[in-house]
Amino acid sequence: MSTDDNVIYRDPIAELLAKFTVTVSADLSDATRHAAKRALSDSVAVAMGAFDHPASHVARKYASQFSHPNGCIIWGTSMRVSPDLAALVNGSLLRCYDYNDFFVGQKNSGHPSDMVGGVIAAGEWVDASGEELLVALAVGYEVVAAVFDAFSTAPGGWDYTNLTQIGACAAIARLIGLDESQAREALGMTVTSHFASDEVESCELNRRGDLTLWKRFNGSDSVRNALQACLLAKAGIESVVRPFTGNNGFVAKLANKHDPLPILQKCLGEDVKLSRIADTYMKLWPVGSVGLSAIRAALEARDRISDLSKIKEVRVFSEEGAYDHLVAIRQDPYHPISRETADHSMPYIVGAAVLDGYIQVDSFDLDKVLAPERQKFVAEKVRCVPAPELGTIAGGKLARAAAGYLSRVEIELTDGTIVRGEALPFPGHPKAPFTDAEIAEKVAVNALPFAGKEVTDKIIAALAKFETLANVRDFTNILTFDWKSQKVSAAA
Repeated sequence: MSTDDNVIYRDPIAELLAKFTVTVSADLSDATRHAAKRALSDSVAVAMGAFDHPASHVARKYASQFSHPNGCIIWGTSMRVSPDLAALVNGSLLRCYDYNDFFVGQKNSGHPSDMVGGVIAAGEWVDASGEELLVALAVGYEVVAAVFDAFSTAPGGWDYTNLTQIGACAAIARLIGLDESQAREALGMTVTSHFASDEVESCELNRRGDLTLWKRFNGSDSVRNALQACLLAKAGIESVVRPFTGNNGFVAKLANKHDPLPILQKCLGEDVKLSRIADTYMKLWPVGSVGLSAIRAALEARDRISDLSKIKEVRVFSEEGAYDHLVAIRQDPYHPISRETADHSMPYIVGAAVLDGYIQVDSFDLDKVLAPERQKFVAEKVRCVPAPELGTIAGGKLARAAAGYLSRVEIELTDGTIVRGEALPFPGHPKAPFTDAEIAEKVAVNALPFAGKEVTDKIIAALAKFETLANVRDFTNILTFDWKSQKVSAAA
């Protein structure tokens, strides 16, 4: 505005995020490109294993009402829909099981890979190349890392997805070619139109006596919103004037008492090169992140036992945050009644690892969860206690995460022998990262039952050379298969 009677309002946070999104160099280092491919591959692995989850069935049923012949593929089908619907449905696959990556920042944590389904849909929609998609993911993860350092969703009772959607918006804006002004408007629409409550993490059971399915959708719903905001901005829609710093803007609604701008300026400055996608945590087992070290320890101890019938007691000693999240706040962790209550129960997670010698998606199938002998073992032989020497809530989540959300396990036998599993970082932690072979194995384990060997091999091969793909559709075309018939074929 140019007259003396008007005030020029500016939003430095929106401006900084938009500038970084559009101008940060696309010249990825070999390490960052490799990390982006790993994050993409890990996310695809998780999605491929979730086609038969109840939430996935509901999502496809919803999307089938809105077919679009030239749209984006719903993975595992031949159905095509608009990119925003593809973002919602395909993205929900990543959260059907607690299996996708997570990132822990200075003030917040969550799942940056929530964005992958939406970024792929956007890339498919605009015929982006594989390298362009990897750059977009690196941009999105860099922004997620920055906002996790700068903002906390806890004071206002908001969900982490309010922050990951900012990274998703940045990734999609970069991928579809928004300019700086358009990116600013897209970011504004993203943060002002979609505030997600943390009530999704209340742990309260619904009328089925189970956890709500919405947790499987809250991440991809926020990404869907970010994608829509980018498409609206590209068409010329404007956001509010001060989406972040206004009187009722994003910062005010979060109820944070600190100024986030200096942190964001440090994280997203002009000299920053894309790199933080390499710092994401991955999971070998589909459980809540704070239970992973306990599984590692339980399997280590179990390997030293020749006769499981001789087990007298299994004792789990967990850092305080892990104990709180997987025992203390749960309604009845020693008697899980469903997949959702079992994969967030420390007693069940460790009990299943000891009984079976592995943890996979089928560890939480209802027939296993409710098996009388297993219920008896978990209720009567597994004991969980907090171990502040391994980490304290007062010490902060960042320190506990950096250590590996540590737990140790003791198994006492009827003859008095005690075997131990040490408290060490879990596989997939930055201190114990997956190898490329382990990532490929995770894809294979999850995809084979639903895609068959031929398609699975094609998926793994395409992911390995993703930067060479001329068009993202070259990859999504591989995902155009009938998972139901493949599952029947595999079973036969």
